Amino acid sequence: MIVEFLQPDASVLDGVTVLLRAGYYAATLGAAGLGMFGIGFGHRLAPAELVRLKRWVVTAALLGLALSLAALALRVLVLTAGASMIDGPVWTAVLRSRIGDAFWLRAGGLVLLTAFATSWRVGPAIAVVGIVGIVASYAAMGHSMLFRPRQELAALVLVHLTIVAFWIGSLPPLMMIARRVAPGPAAALIGDWSRLALWGVLALIGSGALLIWHLAPQLDLVTGSWWGYGLLAKIALVSLLLGLAAWHKLGLTPALARGEAGAGERLARSIGWEMLLVLLIFWAAAEMVSVHPIDIGHRIQS
Repeated sequence: MIVEFLQPDASVLDGVTVLLRAGYYAATLGAAGLGMFGIGFGHRLAPAELVRLKRWVVTAALLGLALSLAALALRVLVLTAGASMIDGPVWTAVLRSRIGDAFWLRAGGLVLLTAFATSWRVGPAIAVVGIVGIVASYAAMGHSMLFRPRQELAALVLVHLTIVAFWIGSLPPLMMIARRVAPGPAAALIGDWSRLALWGVLALIGSGALLIWHLAPQLDLVTGSWWGYGLLAKIALVSLLLGLAAWHKLGLTPALARGEAGAGERLARSIGWEMLLVLLIFWAAAEMVSVHPIDIGHRIQS
C-alpha cells in the first residue's frame, strides 16, 4: 500500500489490494498453523482449551475464505478499471488464470481444514490434506513461479511457508497456555514446542536465504528497488521476531517453569507483541508481491 502510493500514478484499488493480500496471508496461513498445532499438541490441551482451539481454526478458515474472495473480487474491479466487480468474462478469465488456480486450491484447503473441528476419527487426516492445499496455493503463483528452476523454487516456498504457518498459528494457543493457573504443564508444553520450533527456524532461514538468492542474486537488486526495500523491511521485522522468540525461550519460559509470580502473564504479553510483528511481516510480504524485482527479465520464463 505504501509502495503503491509512492508511485507517480498511484492507484487506490491497488493499495487496498495490498492490505487485503496481507489479511488473507495472515488468516489462511494462521488457520493452517492452528491446525498444525492442534494435530501435534491438541492431545495435551485441557478440554476447554481444545474446544477454543477448534473454534479458532474454523473462524480463521472462514475469515481466510472471505478475504481471499474479496481479494479476487477486487482483482476483477482493477482489471475492469474500476468499472465493475461483476463482469462475467473477466471473472472467467481470472478464475482460469494462475490466480484462480491458487484461489481454488486455497479455498479447498480451508474447507478441508475445518474437519479438525469435528469429532470424526479421520478429521485430523482430512485437515492435513487441507493444510497442504493451503500452503501449496502460494506456490501456484507469484514471483517464484516466474523464474528457473521452478520445481526447486516451489519446494522452497512450500518448506518456508509451512514453517511460517506453524509458527504464527501456534502463537494464539501458546498465549492461552501461558495463562494457565498451573505453570508446570504449561512450561513443559511450551518448552517442547520451542525445541521443535528451533529446527523450524533453521529451515526457515535457510529456505528464505535460498529464495532471495534465486530471485535477487545481485545486491543492487535488493538495495535499488521497491521490492528490495520491502525485502529489507521484512528481514528487519523477522530479525526482531527471532530476537523476541529467543527471549521467550531463554528468559520467560524458564521463569514460567520455576513458577515465578506473573511469569505466565509476562510471556503471554510478549507473545502478543510477537503476533503484532507477524502482522507487520505479512504487510511487508504483501508490499513485495505488489512490485517486481528489477533488471532480471532475462531470467523470466517465456
